[in-house]
Amino acid sequence: MQNTLSRNHIETIYTDDNAAGQIPDLHGRPVIVFCDFDGTVTTSDVTDVLLEELAAPEWKIIEARWVNGEIDDCECMSQQFSLINGNWNNIVAVADTIGIDPYFRAFVAQCQSANIPVYIGSNGADTVMQYILDREQISFDGYWAYRLIESNDKWFLEFPQDEQRGICQAPKSIACKCALVERSLARWRSNQGNLLMKNTIPYKIVIGDSRSDFCWTHKADLVFAKGKLAQYCWQQNINCLSFSDFSQINECLKNAQIFDYHTAD
Repeated sequence: MQNTLSRNHIETIYTDDNAAGQIPDLHGRPVIVFCDFDGTVTTSDVTDVLLEELAAPEWKIIEARWVNGEIDDCECMSQQFSLINGNWNNIVAVADTIGIDPYFRAFVAQCQSANIPVYIGSNGADTVMQYILDREQISFDGYWAYRLIESNDKWFLEFPQDEQRGICQAPKSIACKCALVERSLARWRSNQGNLLMKNTIPYKIVIGDSRSDFCWTHKADLVFAKGKLAQYCWQQNINCLSFSDFSQINECLKNAQIFDYHTAD
């Protein structure tokens, strides 16, 4: 089995020791995980499901305008979320129909036991993402998402200010997930007790599936990809490992002894 993606093997699944061979011996170097949410943690795109179930049908016209490049992501999602009918209980009812990767909880638990921070980035609504993760009893170290606001029986999204948007590698991106990487690294350094660790550059693992993940793959030391992200990595000559579920990521990192190096005494 090849260890790099080929054009005809974009969805190759790496579950054996060959995959672990792509990860260098880190010699105790700290590790941080950055993970997409929609379609990576969840089994379907949460925003798409919410719109299908609760929004007026005009949301599809707005989607077509975005696909055609007539409007950007920000304008698209702002207009679409304003078309959602119903209260928070209606949103929760839809969210409860959306499952997560059955191995994600075990993956996060393994990272936590090994003192590896896990940050989640989402191009969706923060409270919906938080609800699903709370429902599944999964905790994490931080997140980046859009703020969902209800006002006068209407729903709105508030977008984070991001100076990196203009140089983002993700086309027509609302904002850049690279901002989460930079803020998380700064937070990690501020929490280190000695100068040596503060000056250490952590090994960054990015996990994702779509074009909103394009940008932060350029910040990563290792990428686990599926779907459009795997295709993008091939096109950009970014070495990555493709996956179908988190059991494969867990097994790969175990084989590479990533968890062993960082497990607390």
